[in-house]
Amino acid sequence: MSAGFTKLGSSLAELDVAWQDRLKDAEALFVSGRHAWAIATGLYALEIRLKALIYRRLDLEQLPRAFETHELSSLLLLAGLSRRIERKPARGVKGNWDQILLMAPQLNDFRYKPDTNWDASRAQTFLAQLRDTPYGVLTWLNKVR
Repeated sequence: MSAGFTKLGSSLAELDVAWQDRLKDAEALFVSGRHAWAIATGLYALEIRLKALIYRRLDLEQLPRAFETHELSSLLLLAGLSRRIERKPARGVKGNWDQILLMAPQLNDFRYKPDTNWDASRAQTFLAQLRDTPYGVLTWLNKVR
């Protein structure tokens, strides 16, 4: 078997706590005026949440390192949700998902460029796209089975 499938990463229990921790971190960073890192940490929360859903979908004990990607679209596919987000009931969620996907390639910018490149309004909009009811992406992910 490939080394990517034999070396296991974090457990499901760890990921279930970690994505929530990263979301709390993003909210605290936003309140502290650290907008770029609030967005980056929110992206990490979404990534980790998708990985936890993959665990459940594939009935794994731990996530193989081969699945440790940062590509949100790939993670949504592996979680079995790429077609579901396209359906009419998820239309509002899909709009938020598409906006988040536009932010994801900027992760290195959030990490390495000055925080002044992103204002409070952009960070607030991003966090709303993640967690607001009923169309926040994380809100939707927590409801899908």
